Amino acid sequence: MPTALVRCRAFCLRAVLLPAALLAAPAVMAGETLVYRCTSPDGSIRFEANPCGPDAAAVTLRPPPPSAPPATTKKTRETVVESPQAFALRQQRLAQIESELRDLARERDALRARHADERMALAVREPPADLKPAQRAAYEKARVREREGVERRQVKEMEFLERRAARLERERTRLLQPPGR
Repeated sequence: MPTALVRCRAFCLRAVLLPAALLAAPAVMAGETLVYRCTSPDGSIRFEANPCGPDAAAVTLRPPPPSAPPATTKKTRETVVESPQAFALRQQRLAQIESELRDLARERDALRARHADERMALAVREPPADLKPAQRAAYEKARVREREGVERRQVKEMEFLERRAARLERERTRLLQPPGR
């Protein structure tokens, strides 16, 4: 059989069988139904309620066997309905979280700018001119310790802001989940 004809028949079967099945669905629910399978002159197959010619073949449609209800768990049986007050409170908290996250972003930007200024001030600061070589070495060591201390403090401040932001993000994600999950 040529490939185009096979494709056409497969398409025609789908195009005719699906509507016929949908039309017969109410009858199928009631019980067995007798329909006739007919072949049209162009080769397509269709199903009708009455015999449509000498080549009509009677087909009995039976309802599918009853299936067992799906196993349900306690969680699926419980339907959680959120009260309007709870919904309003959740939306209010989400708005607060959004505001706090915006504030944290601004605070983070200001902190970065302040840290850059502090690092620049440490880098350009000149030692006093009247230092002796031993004093100059001690001054440089103290300056290095000061720079390290400033950097540690800056890292701690940024980590603190990042932890607060992460905590708010987790809470926002939890609040955006549908209730009961």
